[in-house]
Amino acid sequence: MTEEFIEFMKKEGISENTYMSYASDIKLFEQYYKDSYGEGVTKLIHSDIVMYINYLKRNQTSAFSINRKIAALKKYNLFLIEKGIQKDVVIVDKDYIKIQKTFISKKVPTMQEMNKIQHYANKNEKNSARDCCFLAILIYGGLRESEMVTLRLVDIKLEERFINVIGKGNKFRQVIINNIMYDAITEYLRERKNINTDNPYLFVGQKNISNSEPLNRNFCNRLLGKYADLCKSVKLHPHIIRAYFCTNALYNAGYSIEQVANQAGHSSLNTTRGYLGSNDTNTLLDLANNL
Repeated sequence: MTEEFIEFMKKEGISENTYMSYASDIKLFEQYYKDSYGEGVTKLIHSDIVMYINYLKRNQTSAFSINRKIAALKKYNLFLIEKGIQKDVVIVDKDYIKIQKTFISKKVPTMQEMNKIQHYANKNEKNSARDCCFLAILIYGGLRESEMVTLRLVDIKLEERFINVIGKGNKFRQVIINNIMYDAITEYLRERKNINTDNPYLFVGQKNISNSEPLNRNFCNRLLGKYADLCKSVKLHPHIIRAYFCTNALYNAGYSIEQVANQAGHSSLNTTRGYLGSNDTNTLLDLANNL
């Protein structure tokens, strides 16, 4: 049943991280159910869900984790309906725990740190053009790691200065190509023409050069880790790079918050606000001096 549930979520365009987390949450619920009632789950009953939530609260599970588990159960509920096992959705909005959002600015990397990352990528003798292109799109395009590795050659509209991106929930958007991205993409495409591969994805490496699969999304973290270590920079990950993109676009590139949300692929402005980093004087000066 787990594999069928995962396939159901894949068809809905749910990201790998999310559907794997949901599948894990359902396994935990099934174990709780068996321990509590001595039988396996056949269909979901609202009173059982309420008791499970109370169980999680007693075990000091965070509100965020509980809400994710409820979301997993709701998705599983829809899966059971599709299979004809269940007729109604039994999870309701009041089952979720209300969480007051706080908009506390996070510390984002400085432009100097971003420049150092790109500098060391340029100095790298192997895969320099690819890595520079990847970093330029990541830093100045604000794409998610899953969006980065699934970019196809046909998605790059270089002369029109935009990239076609399919994001969360199969939502389509167009990301603007700035001058730094333009130069990096041009250089990489020139080099990529000499690579003997039929792979349709933009970024290729040893593991996917001989097939038609995208790079693993972990490539993004490995690449950031590699250059962060080389230039003795802060620990970097895709999420903090997106925070940097949103902060820079809003405070320095002249974007409105609505435009930042559109470029980042956010459905809610509150999500975008959650990505905004510190706008202290030093950070802003670093950004402004390097636009």
